[in-house]
Amino acid sequence: MLRGWGVHLPGFALVLVSVSVSAMTGWVYLAACYAALSVLEIRMFLEHQARARTVIVEDRGLLAFLFLDNNFHVVHHMHPRVPWYRLPALYRVHRERYLTCNEGYRYGSYREVFARHFLKAKDPVPHPLWFSDR
Repeated sequence: MLRGWGVHLPGFALVLVSVSVSAMTGWVYLAACYAALSVLEIRMFLEHQARARTVIVEDRGLLAFLFLDNNFHVVHHMHPRVPWYRLPALYRVHRERYLTCNEGYRYGSYREVFARHFLKAKDPVPHPLWFSDR
């Protein structure tokens, strides 16, 4: 843990110095960080589950572009040397194979994700692999 902090703190200090000498105010920097992390959490929300962690979102919109086609992450894992912009075409050719590998964990679009889960939980609160003898 100390090693992690030892690496993190100098980088954090460098960011603070950079922001303090730039024309950007601290609150604008924090707002930009918050916005960026909020968009990132869309991906994290989908990936964090016990089984079939690598979701496929068959979207080709703005979020797919911002995520550099990470919505086809299972394709990337099976073909790590393929450039990100070729992942959608590769997915289309072998769609059923990838869906089998990730247990059919897919959404048609990010709009579908928001429609299904904006006001409802995606998974139950207890971890799905947790078993209790009690």
